[in-house]
Amino acid sequence: MKVFRALAACAVCLIGWAHAAPQAPGEPAEGNVSIYNLDSQSRTAGVAIDGPIDKAIATRALELIRFLRPDHDEVTVYLNSPGGDASAAIEIGQEIKKLSILTAMDEHAECLGACVLVLAAGARRSPVPDKVGLYRLGEKNPALAKRVQTYLNRMGMPDRLYQEMMQRSPDKMLVLDATRLKSLKLEGIDPAYEKWLRENVDQPPAQPEQHFNLPSLPGLSRP
Repeated sequence: MKVFRALAACAVCLIGWAHAAPQAPGEPAEGNVSIYNLDSQSRTAGVAIDGPIDKAIATRALELIRFLRPDHDEVTVYLNSPGGDASAAIEIGQEIKKLSILTAMDEHAECLGACVLVLAAGARRSPVPDKVGLYRLGEKNPALAKRVQTYLNRMGMPDRLYQEMMQRSPDKMLVLDATRLKSLKLEGIDPAYEKWLRENVDQPPAQPEQHFNLPSLPGLSRP
C-alpha cells in the first residue's frame, strides 16, 4: 500500500509538472496546472492555475486538489488567468468551497472574467488590487448567466457582484481596486471558516484519526 501511494504521488506530481512547461514562442496561449510551494513539514501545499480556464484545466486542477488535501492542513489555489469557461471555473470553485481551500494571487498575476468565480470560492481570499477584472459571463447564454448567479449566492457573495458582472462586456471590463475587492467580498475570509478559526485556534492539535474532518488552518504559505 505504501509503495502504491508513493507511485501515485509521483504520477500526480508529474501531471502537474508536465503542464507547467513553458510555451514556445508563437504558440497559442494555453492553460496549465502545477503543484506549487509543497512543504511536507508544515503540511502546506499549493496548486497553481495559469492561463485560460477550460474543462481540461478544471479536470487537472481537481485531480491535484483532491490528491493534496487529505495530507495537508492548508492547500491554496494560486490564480493567474485571463478568464475562460465559466462552467469549468464553477466546477473548480465548488470543490474549493467543499474542501475549505484558500485562494490567492501572486503580485504579478491577474484574475479576470471566469477566474473571479474561482477566487470567490476560497475560504480565505487574497487577491491583488487592480489585477482582478469583471465582465459579463454568459452574455449569449441566459441559462449559464443564471447558473453564475446561483453559484455566487452559494459562495456567499453579495448580489452586487453578479450585478457588476452583468453590466460589463469583455471590452468594458471593470478593474477592482482594494476598496471594491473588499466591498464585493472578493478579499477576506468566509464567515463560517472564520467562526471555526475562533473556536479552534487555541485547541490542541487534533489526533490523526480526527484530522481529515477539519477545515484547513489559517494563513497562506508563500515562497
